[in-house]
Amino acid sequence: MSRYFGTDGIRGRAGSLLSPELALRTGYGLAVMLAKPAARYTRRQRRQVVIGHDTRLSADMLRNALMSGLALGGVDSLDIGLVPTPVVPQLVIDQGALAGVMITASHNPVPDNGIKIFGGDGLKLDSGTERAIEGWIDKPGRISVDSEQYFGSMDQQDVSRFYLGLLRRAVRRPGKGKSLRIVLDCAHGATSQLAGEAFEQAGHECVVICNDLDGAKVNVKCGATDLARLRRAVRQEEASLGLAFDGDGDRVLAVDELGRPVSGDRIIALFATRLPRYRKQGGVVMTHMTNMGVEQALARRGVTMFRTEVGDINVMKNMLKYQINLGGEQSGHIIMRDKAPSGDGILVGLQLASLLVSSGSPLSELVAEFVEFPQQLTNLQVKDKQAWVKDNRVRKELEQVRSNFETVRFYLRPSGTENVVRVLTESQDRKHCLAGNAAACAVFNDWSKRVS
Repeated sequence: MSRYFGTDGIRGRAGSLLSPELALRTGYGLAVMLAKPAARYTRRQRRQVVIGHDTRLSADMLRNALMSGLALGGVDSLDIGLVPTPVVPQLVIDQGALAGVMITASHNPVPDNGIKIFGGDGLKLDSGTERAIEGWIDKPGRISVDSEQYFGSMDQQDVSRFYLGLLRRAVRRPGKGKSLRIVLDCAHGATSQLAGEAFEQAGHECVVICNDLDGAKVNVKCGATDLARLRRAVRQEEASLGLAFDGDGDRVLAVDELGRPVSGDRIIALFATRLPRYRKQGGVVMTHMTNMGVEQALARRGVTMFRTEVGDINVMKNMLKYQINLGGEQSGHIIMRDKAPSGDGILVGLQLASLLVSSGSPLSELVAEFVEFPQQLTNLQVKDKQAWVKDNRVRKELEQVRSNFETVRFYLRPSGTENVVRVLTESQDRKHCLAGNAAACAVFNDWSKRVS
């Protein structure tokens, strides 16, 4: 089990877990593990690591420490500043970079931050490389290097034109006179400077909200973690579509023209059944959080759904395994593998807008066939999110709960980014769904009191 890396990089409270020392050691470990010795010591052969960040208040502290660690390891940094996460892996591939790092805690609260690392192929690191980097984080004493080593340097680059160009090529622009009025909620995060321009270049009329570059506001009552403000704005602006990004821009959720939320599950289902390039494949990769109602609707349309554990790294792993180009999560982390190596909220939003224009139908009508069953998700704060798995008493009690609620689907998992156990229940009967959730949560609450 990883000590620092979760389902989406290293994430935690900035200044505590996410300290400058941890960032420095992570940078050094990354340089040592991925760069060949010759590439670390000579100018001519060395490659760069692409570094981006979101608007969080602790971004500069961690970015500078990370780049210091890379420099100590003899690897150069290419600082691309404030960007959505998807820009980093795209630029890694374009530049032939050694790796890419995004300083972000994605949808987490303001006090948190994180370190997402992409390999030279634009994909998240494998678990073996993560464990090796963790070895350098935990290495006792100071990091020492060869005194003859040439230390890495830093370059800066504005990549906005590069990214906007990628988006223009990836999604077909609607014909003349065919556009939408769209409200964009940027969560005061990394999409704030680029989202509006991207959609306007695609020919749409945009109203952009929550786009102050203020790290104290990121994800606070806005964005993909709280759709209330976007729902009001869509109704007030009489818009055809609302799109909410998370803090680092790799996720997107939608709001239809009536102001009603549209989950990532339903966006993926639309793409799988309405876009020819995905419909021909006849399959999608989604997670255990995915709604059974959506799964059944996809099956009726001849689309097979492959379930996997939560986390985009698990989704991508299975997309590669089954050679499928579409996959993602209920939370709005959607991957179009033929278009980008990672989830990209702006890209997915543009694709959804293009689909609405080409269909000529409102979003509410398009998603009506994907009826979602009632779900209840409860997040339980615990001291040790893994310990319950090995507790025989807890396991037996949970088995009894499952047998008592045969019509309820249970999915229990430790969070990959927080010290939390997530309890998901689902059933066609809302009362059974809620009762099953309450029963499972009672088991965890009793366990917490017993072990505290």
